[in-house]
Amino acid sequence: MKMIQWLALPFALLLLIGCGGKVKENPKYNYITADETAKLMREDTSKLVLVDIQEKPDFEEEHLQGAISTFAYPVKTDEERARLAALLPEIKPDQKVIIICPRGGGGADRAYDFYLSKGVKKENLLTLKDGQYGWPRDKIKDVLAK
Repeated sequence: MKMIQWLALPFALLLLIGCGGKVKENPKYNYITADETAKLMREDTSKLVLVDIQEKPDFEEEHLQGAISTFAYPVKTDEERARLAALLPEIKPDQKVIIICPRGGGGADRAYDFYLSKGVKKENLLTLKDGQYGWPRDKIKDVLAK
């Protein structure tokens, strides 16, 4: 029994660290900060598609102005991917697609990979760094919707 407890402890610590900490950036993906996103939103929203994959309660609590809710998080099922696919006809070749995930981690990576596989150019595909949960509300309020 003690051996199982010793083996379970490192696993439990990894779960706690992974769920509570910031998501580590992967060089495979393009990221955009909240400051950069807000700047683009203020300049010309027609050049952006804000794809919000948050679950419905989180989206209703807070999202970016003009964000399109897909409720596709965690982007693991065909049904969730179909919600992302529904936006493909709306994405123009010259638009930047910013994926907004709760934390900017696994769900965002899967959404990014999905859009990349459907022909969205890598240089136009971005993930909001630290996701909606990491948005600096005290600093950047003018582009938030509630």
